[in-house]
Amino acid sequence: MRNLQIEALFGGVLALVVLGVAIYAIANTSFGGPSDGGGPTQPTVVAVSGDPVVLSASTGQDLICECYDEGFDLAGKVKVLSPEYRTGFEQCRARGGVDGGDAWTAGWNARLSAKPYEASCRAYKRRN
Repeated sequence: MRNLQIEALFGGVLALVVLGVAIYAIANTSFGGPSDGGGPTQPTVVAVSGDPVVLSASTGQDLICECYDEGFDLAGKVKVLSPEYRTGFEQCRARGGVDGGDAWTAGWNARLSAKPYEASCRAYKRRN
């Protein structure tokens, strides 16, 4: 009879540990993307010729700065291996070619640098 009580005790403790791990996992799981209050932005449709990419976006700034700024903003919210990073990079690369992808990456890296307050699209364009 004593063995049954010990087994029941250890079984109860084990069940509590499993329940605690499950609650912890659920509490630390993000089921949605980052919530910034706004919905997803619609991509700007632009015809690209063989000329350098300086495209006007819906916000009034060129596409390179738009990609730079989006990469900069997202770097503070998600990790580099996240689907949001990859999607943003691919969209900028598709819309702005190599320059768009480079601007996205530069914006991302600027946010993670030691001096993000010195980073801006204008400074990025001066360097390139």
